[in-house]
Amino acid sequence: MKTRILFVDDEPNVLSALRRMFHDMRGEWDMGFVSDPREALRRIADQHYDVVVADMRMPAMDGAIFLREAQIISPGTIRIVLSGHSDRDMIMQTVRPAHQFLPKPCQPDELKAVIARGLSLREVFLDERVKNVVADIDHLPTVPRLYTALVNELAKPNPSIKVVGGLISQDVGMAAGILKLVNSAFFGLRTHVSSPSHAVNLLGLEIVKALVLTVGLFDCFDKAVFHNFELEKLWRHSMSTGRLAREIACLEGLSGPDQEQCCIAGLLHDVGKLVMATNFPDTYSQVIIGSQQGQGTVFDMECQIFGASHAEVGAYLLGLWGVDDAVVRAVSRHHEPGRDRHAGFSPLTAVHVANRLDHELIVFSTSHAINPLDELYLAASGLTDRLPVWREACQKLVTEAKEADEDD
Repeated sequence: MKTRILFVDDEPNVLSALRRMFHDMRGEWDMGFVSDPREALRRIADQHYDVVVADMRMPAMDGAIFLREAQIISPGTIRIVLSGHSDRDMIMQTVRPAHQFLPKPCQPDELKAVIARGLSLREVFLDERVKNVVADIDHLPTVPRLYTALVNELAKPNPSIKVVGGLISQDVGMAAGILKLVNSAFFGLRTHVSSPSHAVNLLGLEIVKALVLTVGLFDCFDKAVFHNFELEKLWRHSMSTGRLAREIACLEGLSGPDQEQCCIAGLLHDVGKLVMATNFPDTYSQVIIGSQQGQGTVFDMECQIFGASHAEVGAYLLGLWGVDDAVVRAVSRHHEPGRDRHAGFSPLTAVHVANRLDHELIVFSTSHAINPLDELYLAASGLTDRLPVWREACQKLVTEAKEADEDD
């Protein structure tokens, strides 16, 4: 079946250029070209589209309103802004409903790659509900104390960009949200950054303050609604996995930015659990209970109940949000690195080992089975003899972190 794509732009010349640009894709894409966003919404309501690519400034209806309406009508559709406008207030309104923002002029191969990436990542889903829910997500819940600390810092007359960056770097939801903005061209940056703190520095305090306090880019986790999901445990494990992944990368001689990439991948590796638990709380409770009763690991129970694991769910969301490919690969395969086509050390290796070592060295719950290390993958990558070195270094790091917490 062909991929259905709808292009929406009020300028006929732009639509004609898009027709010519993607003429060679007619065998794979079933394309529609519409100049009136109201007509586009009627089409979306009448038939399913896999992808919608829209301009931002249109007389009949601006792009932000159009995308929000399209999101309501068809939440599973991938939504991309293709625009040459740079009005900051208007861009602010597209931050949540749009998955990515591409600037005009855009090279055909670039748009093709963005579309192909999103479509390929969602092919793993057997459950249409999960696919639609992930594509509908425009923000993620955050650890309440970190969210409160961030809001309080931004409310100060002279907030510290270092403190703001540090708080965002500690939270899975906030880190993913801020990376979405700089890995796409929402504010004209379009650069792959080394850390969430770096992203905050690039955006600047004025934009971050508006995103948090006005647009509502982040949201506080409500424990009363998701009573069976322990966000603090997820936060501690994600932070620790990121630190261990960075340490392993350092031991392998990776550069500073590459070490930070491994850390980001470690921090975000379980973002899919956050998505599944907060959007399907009752069903995800069955996952947790099944794992506690010894029916399988959390990963096994997710696959059994949802038809996909948190790894694929997280990778799909991060892929839609334009996060770096190496990070998305690490998140997608962190339990099954042998399924990846690339052998050798990579962020995937660092996260796979760091995740296992963190569960091994810091036991949060004895009732949950731990996913095994993929020893065949390590052997194929020529890294088996490095495991004792990594374990010793990670043990030292965990001990130091524990002692520091006790001193506090």
